[in-house]
Amino acid sequence: MKKVLLPVDGSARSKRTVEAVKQLYKPADCELIIAKVIGAQLYLNSTDEIKHNAEKAQPELDGVAAMLPEYNVSTQILLGSAPGPEIVEYAKEVGIDTIVMTRSSRGPLRRMGSVAAYVVKNAGFLDIVVMREPHEDEL
Repeated sequence: MKKVLLPVDGSARSKRTVEAVKQLYKPADCELIIAKVIGAQLYLNSTDEIKHNAEKAQPELDGVAAMLPEYNVSTQILLGSAPGPEIVEYAKEVGIDTIVMTRSSRGPLRRMGSVAAYVVKNAGFLDIVVMREPHEDEL
């Protein structure tokens, strides 16, 4: 059984990974972990602020999980200063096989977003599916 990580950031773009998962995996073939990284720099954020942000993130994760009712889904809030390193480290810690995520498009150059670029560069130990959003001229 594949262990698949879906990092989300609250954007509609990141939630579209759900459709990719449905196309790539049957419910019996994978265990899904939906994760969100929230800022937890103690020099910038108080512990109360970190706790509040984590509590605010949970309904979002639960909403994405509800989009996959037939799948074995869990959610995880990751605390850290930068999403890319937190995603890669978590994937190593829990034995993730595949990360399914989207990238943002940066204008006409259509470069990969910094988080996706970091994950691709530093998580070579597993499969990564990076989806891009089509531009209006491609729709």
